[in-house]
Amino acid sequence: MSSKICVRLRNLSTPARRVLFCQLVCLLVLAFSHCASAYSQEPAPVTATPNLPDAPGVQPTTVAEADNPPPLPRENFAPNPDDESSQVPNQSGPPRWWKQSTFDPDAKPDPDYLKHYQWRGLIWQSVEFNVVENGFRVSSDPVMRDILAHRPYWHDWLASMKQFNMRRWNDGDAFIVNYVGHPMQGAIATYIEIQNSPTDRRLQWGDPGYGKSRFKGFLWSVVYSTHSEISPAGEAGVGNEGGFTYPTNCLYQSFDFPIGICHPNTKYTNNTGWVDFIITPTVGMVWVTAEDLIDRYVTKPMVLRHPDRFWPLVVRSGLSPSRSFANMLRWKVPWYRDYEAPIQEPNRVYWFPSKEVAEYRALPDVQLAPFWNSVSIASNTSTCFNCRETTIGGGLQTTLKIRGWLGFDTAVSYHPNASPLPSDRAGGNMLAAFFGLSASKQWHYYALHFAMRPGMVQYSQAYLRSPVLYSVLTSPPRIATTGGNAEGLPYPGVTDANGTPNEPPLGSIHHFAWDWQLALDYRVNKRIAFRVGLEDAIVRYRTNKVDDPGTGAPPFFSWLSKEQFINRGNFVLQLGPVFNF
Repeated sequence: MSSKICVRLRNLSTPARRVLFCQLVCLLVLAFSHCASAYSQEPAPVTATPNLPDAPGVQPTTVAEADNPPPLPRENFAPNPDDESSQVPNQSGPPRWWKQSTFDPDAKPDPDYLKHYQWRGLIWQSVEFNVVENGFRVSSDPVMRDILAHRPYWHDWLASMKQFNMRRWNDGDAFIVNYVGHPMQGAIATYIEIQNSPTDRRLQWGDPGYGKSRFKGFLWSVVYSTHSEISPAGEAGVGNEGGFTYPTNCLYQSFDFPIGICHPNTKYTNNTGWVDFIITPTVGMVWVTAEDLIDRYVTKPMVLRHPDRFWPLVVRSGLSPSRSFANMLRWKVPWYRDYEAPIQEPNRVYWFPSKEVAEYRALPDVQLAPFWNSVSIASNTSTCFNCRETTIGGGLQTTLKIRGWLGFDTAVSYHPNASPLPSDRAGGNMLAAFFGLSASKQWHYYALHFAMRPGMVQYSQAYLRSPVLYSVLTSPPRIATTGGNAEGLPYPGVTDANGTPNEPPLGSIHHFAWDWQLALDYRVNKRIAFRVGLEDAIVRYRTNKVDDPGTGAPPFFSWLSKEQFINRGNFVLQLGPVFNF
């Protein structure tokens, strides 16, 4: 595997390798800066809470307290009227949903909060941002939807990467996209990094350490913007930026756009260049600074003057769009500000379920679930080709607990003679293997299990290539794998245009697939349960269709695959025991 990765990296152009190297350097500098900041803080001592009487069914657990809280205004959680930096909007009067709470009774104390950077929050919020971006792009671009649904994903991503043109500045996008939209993207990525640092997120313009905190956010913005351009989950993978050319001033961007409609002086581009790599983090940093200045000197005084009004919070959100969006990615209201939320002292005992109850509800470290399953999938028989048939098989599902409710999930199943006759989709025995993540919730008698797993489906004796479209003496014309038994031809009638047998070679073929599972467990005891699972296995098949010969001809160049694929969902029922360890 490592040798294949090295070969693919060597095949990339020199500018692309330089971009990847710069991204790695920024990641290392960011990690080093956070580690240095963490170890420069002294951890707070841990003290035990006083002994309290036990409650029925639960037992007290000691908590850690911070004897040396950070130098932040929080006496009685009240603002100092003489100190502007400690002012918090008035929270008096009846509670209103838009007010920012100054005390969270359910907050868990963390004595070492100054030492722990929230890496998990950084990654998850960045993933959320990436999903929102790609969701908007896919929903608004029919060509992108067609590419994702009917093209070989990994092949086209690598082909697109190899065609990045780093010998020019502009990529052909409009001014508002390159110099407004992308800087906003960089500003949001910067705020995502800032809001996951327990110290940096409380800094305002002019506070000591403000510049260093924003520089660390800038480094993450460089990493995120590079990923959004060239990674498999970025524009090179989702939409194949760089893989084909299109006119810059025509309404539709597609391979078969009639050339005569475009202006004679139309320029064509594959949407690559240096502009997004440079403008996104640098101008995004300017955007962050502008929002911080507006927040310090315009919107914050407005909120303080009108503490019981809602409209100042709307204005604050509108004048800080990047921070507002970043706040929503961590499920906060758009106008939320960390420096207005005083840090809570850990000053009480937390009660948890008894040890016996906690152990019974805890998820097992390992689950082994041998199963019987039935799959409704494409099959070839003597009466029907590429028809949906139910095949019976069995296998083993394994779940390894990663942390809390999250686990690593695998499922391998075998179905003998799933397709008695061959085609370019199925033939012989079927082996299905899926590897992914799962989420589980466990009660006293029941447990719920949800898994999302990519993988593959393998057939042992299928056509290694698709039969070519041809005409036979039937009406209407047919192709072999869609049925048709022309008189005098051996079934299934795989012949060329002259009626000569021309069966493709047989062998093992693989189809990429996604499997989604929802399972319910009935717990017989702590170690044994019975599982009923429903699944949807989406299999991706190669078809015998290819692009027209003119596709990719100048000026509409294309380096993408000429093959086309289709996706088919397949219902799966799973039954079997579950053994917990």
